[in-house]
Amino acid sequence: MFLPSYRIKHHSNKAHTFPFLLILLSLASFMMLLVSCEKGRILTSITGSAHEILVVVDPQQRKTSAFRSLLDSLQTDIPGLPQAEPTLSVSICSPSEFTSMLKPTRNILIVEVNPNKYTHTELYKSKDRWAEPQSVLRIVSPSPDSLQLFVQLNGRRITDYFVQAEADREIAFLRKHNHKGMGQIVKEQFGFTMLIPTEITLSKKSEHDNALWLSSGDKPVRQDLLIYTYPYTSSSQLSPDSLDARRDTVCRYLIPGPVKDSYMGTEKQYDHPIHRPITMNNAYCDEARGLWKVIGNTTMGGPYVSRTIIDQENQRVITVEGFVFAPQQKKRAHIRQLEASLQTVQLK
Repeated sequence: MFLPSYRIKHHSNKAHTFPFLLILLSLASFMMLLVSCEKGRILTSITGSAHEILVVVDPQQRKTSAFRSLLDSLQTDIPGLPQAEPTLSVSICSPSEFTSMLKPTRNILIVEVNPNKYTHTELYKSKDRWAEPQSVLRIVSPSPDSLQLFVQLNGRRITDYFVQAEADREIAFLRKHNHKGMGQIVKEQFGFTMLIPTEITLSKKSEHDNALWLSSGDKPVRQDLLIYTYPYTSSSQLSPDSLDARRDTVCRYLIPGPVKDSYMGTEKQYDHPIHRPITMNNAYCDEARGLWKVIGNTTMGGPYVSRTIIDQENQRVITVEGFVFAPQQKKRAHIRQLEASLQTVQLK
């Protein structure tokens, strides 16, 4: 058990350098010998763990403010976690060290600054260049100043590209390995489809049949999904305050705590949920990240992420949420897995 958000520990802002990564990838390369044929090419499987990225850059450029800004963007703290964890874990190598041993890395960012070759800063994307499923970005620039401006304007875009690449890999895994029984329960109750992780095997419906709680049960790391709908009446229902209030209402009657009269609620005293607009099912969506806690004299808590959309055809609001309980453990990977599940919602 732990008290969410009371003790915030900041991660180190230092990126791993090449030797450490080489050791890990050397071991991984001996264990991952699967190959596949893609458009006539033989590609090895990617190496490394989820949410790791290799940055290839000349040692001289590592001293510039432009590169430090780029690192800050890649390693920015994930919002809505009780302890600080970076969006991506960064390792760095020089172009001369970027050999066949490192080229299968799952996420690669190549930075090249050369006034003799380039007149302006550009960003290039590629998939499965040296392995699969691999994501590669290459930034070329004539000067550190030009690179600095580009990072200021596009740092979030660069980071989100790799975050989504990891989500896409998780979704591809879910398509092959999902709990069809739980998925059928969702479809029968709400009329839309969603891929449910195989570890999530328990469910509880509300008395009104407009909310559903799915859980992996009592495990060291517990992952839960919460789904609820209600009639759409006006756009004011999508305001942050309205969405937070609705969440608390649903959780109060659906998710009780471990002691009498306790229930799951939203942490607002120390950390407020963070909302941002995104697109989902080609429509407006509110994404919220925050902390949950058990209200009523307990110390249980953890992170949650939710997505709320308008189902125009049925004139209803749909919220899908994932939350994690993992005392004394890092939570980035677990909440990201649930985020991938949320992205698989299909209204039709």
